[in-house]
Amino acid sequence: MLKRIIALLLCALMLLPFLASCSKKDEDDVGAYITMYLTDDVFDFDPANAYYNKDALNVVSLMFDTLFTLNEKGKVKGSLAKSYTIKENPDRNEYTMEITLNETSWSNGTLISADDVVFAWKRLVKHTNDFAAASLLYDIKNARAVKEGDVSIDDLGVEALSVNLVRISFEGPIDYDQFLLNLTSVATAPLYENYVTKNADWAKKPSTMVTSGPYKIGKINYKMSEAETYYDDYALDFVYALGVTEDGKKDKNRGKGDIGSGDFLIGDVNFFYLERNVYYYRDTERDAIDKSVTNYRILVDCSKSDSELLDEFKNNRLFYIGDIPLSLRNDSYVKDKAEVSNALSTFALYMNEDALIDDGKDGTKLFANAEVREALSLAIDRAAIADAIGFTQAATGLVPPGVFEAGKKSKKDFRTVGGELISTSASRSKAEEILAAEGIDPAKYSFSVKVAAYDDVNVAIAELVVEAWSDLGFNVTLDKVQAIKNNDYLKETNSITPDVCDDLLIESIQRRKYEVVAFDYNAYSADAWSVLSSFANPFSGMQLDMTDSSNYYLHNHSTGYNSQAYNDLMEAIYYIPYYANLAENDYEFLGLYDTPEEFADLYQRIKAVYDEYGITPSKKSSDWTKQKATLLHKAEEMLMDDMPVIPVVFHQNAVLVSKELKSVTATYYIPAYFRKTDLKKYHDYIPVLENFPNVDWDKLGYVEEETRK
Repeated sequence: MLKRIIALLLCALMLLPFLASCSKKDEDDVGAYITMYLTDDVFDFDPANAYYNKDALNVVSLMFDTLFTLNEKGKVKGSLAKSYTIKENPDRNEYTMEITLNETSWSNGTLISADDVVFAWKRLVKHTNDFAAASLLYDIKNARAVKEGDVSIDDLGVEALSVNLVRISFEGPIDYDQFLLNLTSVATAPLYENYVTKNADWAKKPSTMVTSGPYKIGKINYKMSEAETYYDDYALDFVYALGVTEDGKKDKNRGKGDIGSGDFLIGDVNFFYLERNVYYYRDTERDAIDKSVTNYRILVDCSKSDSELLDEFKNNRLFYIGDIPLSLRNDSYVKDKAEVSNALSTFALYMNEDALIDDGKDGTKLFANAEVREALSLAIDRAAIADAIGFTQAATGLVPPGVFEAGKKSKKDFRTVGGELISTSASRSKAEEILAAEGIDPAKYSFSVKVAAYDDVNVAIAELVVEAWSDLGFNVTLDKVQAIKNNDYLKETNSITPDVCDDLLIESIQRRKYEVVAFDYNAYSADAWSVLSSFANPFSGMQLDMTDSSNYYLHNHSTGYNSQAYNDLMEAIYYIPYYANLAENDYEFLGLYDTPEEFADLYQRIKAVYDEYGITPSKKSSDWTKQKATLLHKAEEMLMDDMPVIPVVFHQNAVLVSKELKSVTATYYIPAYFRKTDLKKYHDYIPVLENFPNVDWDKLGYVEEETRK
């Protein structure tokens, strides 16, 4: 018996090399080409700019790795972070976290290092940048002081101790679990400084960007067409500043701008593909090509009609649809097959309080009136819109379903606890009553609503909103904003990159060049703070206004909203971990306050908030998450009373996944993560798809016939 066992073991050992060789791909086999429809137009792959459109965010999330990730069950897991340690020394007021990074590389083969983390975070909080995600990092020592220009960017409490070790210093004892949750946001993903600083348009073309995630942009192809004269007065502000005339021609007498060809061209994405990052968690000398990323390319043809997309999906020529077009959403096949999940995204309307609205005279700041904003909200039938659009829910607040109630450990949903803060059905009579009480005759006012022309779902929602407001008597037009061939609008230099496009919707929001703008308001993380904080001036993430050397101040939120009561409420939330350890005379805390009296005034305002809502300051971290949740609900209530932003519907992720795909997984934020996804019999598809976008499906029949022989 023993001899028989030994013989079997020897046979098994002899087979090991053969089995190992079978597990690897042939040297010429790079992996599967998989046709998918992820979304139509994406013009900017910068992680910090990805939050204006939910489908673009899903694509960017495949390209950039974060230190931590939130898995499908809502649990924080290490990604780029291999491990972390927390060190506290209360006697010296030192509270730090050290994060050790896993070994992996950028898509150009350069090792991802602690310096890349430091650079990305400094970029977010730099006082000259506008990034709402900055407040995710405000527990870091000196982060707020850096943003407000009180200390140097080099004073930010984050440093690279070695190639793979980051040390973070905090302002005091914090909720460390909450901070780790913040680091699951792709907005905090490390960035490669040499690429980002050399070209302001670094994230718009493959040759000027590198990525840290499983995929990189292999190619993106634009279709350019002659522009129409669709620019409104706000758009013309920057056109004139660039040194071009109203029709887009270069004018040497104006500014220093240059738009390349001299004409404004409309840009659409014709096709793009994501390609495997061959350096992603892989030793290129020892590991198989598919060790970390199974497939080779994800091919996205944006030129297909809606009916063509569905037909190709049914006939196994398209294997995933991640952004179901509007015309297909009521299709019985689609409704039956779609996999639906929370998108953590609210379709919302910003109203610019500083915009002069045409009233037939000199113009008036119509949207600075909170009663007008409330009336406009009341006129919207959210339930009817959600029913008409499909794969959406009528918004009952700003915070979307899926956001945690009280930190990552909570099983409750913030939206469920928060209840219904705004009506899902229209109340036109009440809206008219409010306008009449304010002496507003809608017929006297004309304004526009901007929306991205490339997003058919958002256009349809915006059209229904415009219809509701027109029924009130306002003269409302829908401005379907295009992307245009690269100009020099948001650049720090006068360099021109002619083969990329600029998304004017994003630029309009960032520069406050709109009257009303409609877009996807995406949560930066699965925490309500990330949704609500930016409406408070101290946490807006907007850049520092330094035009008056005697009075530097942070710009308000993009809408112009600036409520002292809301600011105080968000300060009270921020101070929950710190307040019990502070006294009224600790004015040097954060390095923000010039005098003891300035801090004492804030200290008392925060105390008033705590007293009003029954919050007892505590040194116990176990108390903080519940206290934060209580105040975050109050903040959302206040925001929905003031209504600087009008939520319309909650988006859902609705995707179609072919049975021909294997191992499609999800994270908490994105519905499909393709790192280990493969296509059945993918070898048959390689001759068909390797010349994408030139696809000859007749070759597939030839391959199948040869296989049968």
